[in-house]
Amino acid sequence: MTKEIRANKFILEDENGRIRAILSVIEDAPMLGLWDENGNLRAELSVDKDGPGLSLHAENGKVRAGLGMIEDGPGLTLWDENGKGRAILAVIRDRPGLGLLGENGKPVWSAPR
Repeated sequence: MTKEIRANKFILEDENGRIRAILSVIEDAPMLGLWDENGNLRAELSVDKDGPGLSLHAENGKVRAGLGMIEDGPGLTLWDENGKGRAILAVIRDRPGLGLLGENGKPVWSAPR
């Protein structure tokens, strides 16, 4: 016998009633969010029309690392503490790429060249 639980949203709380995880669907995209003991969102796993993605957040809520999969291939982006993209590692159309970005968002180094 198969047992099922169906709902639009699941909220996981710790022993003090603080939200630690939410599993839900937002705008047709399933999402799992994980919060730390201080109530800060620290990680999100989702799948939207562009593909799956994982983002890791600093304590201040800013995204610092993101891993995603799009039609052309996978990519990893790293952001600085000000929310500016600083490094990108990707495989697009079976070709590897690495880019380092300056504070202005312009490439300072990339491979292949």
